[in-house]
Amino acid sequence: MTEETTESEPQREKNRSSRHAALVSAAYALFAERGYAATTMDDVAQAAGLSRRTAFRYFATKEALVFPERDERLVLLASALVPRERETAFETVRRACLALARRYQDERERMLAQYRLVQSEPALIGRELQLDRAFEELLEQAFARGERDTSRGKRRARVRASAVIGAVRASLREWLEGGASTDLVRLGRETFAELEQGFGGEGEQ
Repeated sequence: MTEETTESEPQREKNRSSRHAALVSAAYALFAERGYAATTMDDVAQAAGLSRRTAFRYFATKEALVFPERDERLVLLASALVPRERETAFETVRRACLALARRYQDERERMLAQYRLVQSEPALIGRELQLDRAFEELLEQAFARGERDTSRGKRRARVRASAVIGAVRASLREWLEGGASTDLVRLGRETFAELEQGFGGEGEQ
């Protein structure tokens, strides 16, 4: 009999979530104990009490275990970036990023563990920067809604998205280096206040 038996859909979803969490928990425990490079997917599967095949069904690579919430966070950001009535592009982006900051605060222990792990592995630092590009593209699309469909308007949207991602990364780094002990949402509001001064007016003139 395999790990996946005949189950109702609610039970199946519950079991999926349980296996996903077990793999992530096992991976981070092993990364802390042995180091990222010395840990294999087989090790993680065994520690989680699952087969190798099941482990790879949930995570295609060991690297994916380091960033398990990425897709969920992208969905959250995309949902929050839906503009509200009479909201400028900057206001939409600020609201969406602060919503993500609240999620990060709720997950502060995982965020700290992930930060320490990534900082210990140069390859993971590079991968994190690549993953950030997906977040930046969502912000670029949000800023583009407030611009004319011209080369200059597209450039402004791209520059603003890049500036926001840089500012968000700097704020997150400050928060995490301080042990995630301060109010990240307050820090985010301060950061966006500084960005707003630098951005000036909305849209291409």
